[in-house]
Amino acid sequence: MSELLQVGSKAPAFTAAASDGKTYRLTDVLETRHVALIFYPGNNTPG
Repeated sequence: MSELLQVGSKAPAFTAAASDGKTYRLTDVLETRHVALIFYPGNNTPG
């Protein structure tokens, strides 16, 4: 994704690896609970 999301827009569907070693799909998680996404540019990324 190369474009920035606008404040208040919906997040695109994605899959991500978590620190517990599992992989989660946003659409699956949203079926059972609310999700808050927080992005830290440059956090834990190679410099």
